[in-house]
Amino acid sequence: MKRWIAVLVMVVAVAPCAARADEATKQAKVKELFAAMHMNHVLDPMLKAIQQEMQGMIQQAAGTQQMTPQQKKLTQDYLNQSMAVVNQSLGWSALEPEYVKLYAATYSESEIDGILAFYKSPAGQAMLAKSPQLTQGAMQIVHGRMGAFQPKVQALAQEYMKQMKATMPAGAAKPAGK
Repeated sequence: MKRWIAVLVMVVAVAPCAARADEATKQAKVKELFAAMHMNHVLDPMLKAIQQEMQGMIQQAAGTQQMTPQQKKLTQDYLNQSMAVVNQSLGWSALEPEYVKLYAATYSESEIDGILAFYKSPAGQAMLAKSPQLTQGAMQIVHGRMGAFQPKVQALAQEYMKQMKATMPAGAAKPAGK
């Protein structure tokens, strides 16, 4: 009986250590997956868009007036400092630890192994390399279709507003937008 208790105590003591080792292995595989997926560059377009948006806001706020060299320097310093704050919050080095935890919690180790094998393959690398082109093409498709359905949706909205107005008692407040 004492022997069984000793074995049970040992299993209970060793199991968390093995689980931590398994988790560390899993997280290492997730990091390897991120390297294969070039995740450190995935956020670059978003960060560049934020920077362009900030530059646009600065130019709009400055209006058409010419900036002095001092104002240009202040503006560039502001932009650099702002982007440093954005990178501290949204840059890959800031997000990677949370992404590692997310992927490790979402995928089993065997799933990570399979995904990693795919992204290391020529087909996986081709998919990664061509994803920006696919995204751009998909956006063009969606944008092209928006022109076709927007007039229909606008007509439905106008008809809806007309019907809503017809159901209002005389003297009642009109629906928003009219």
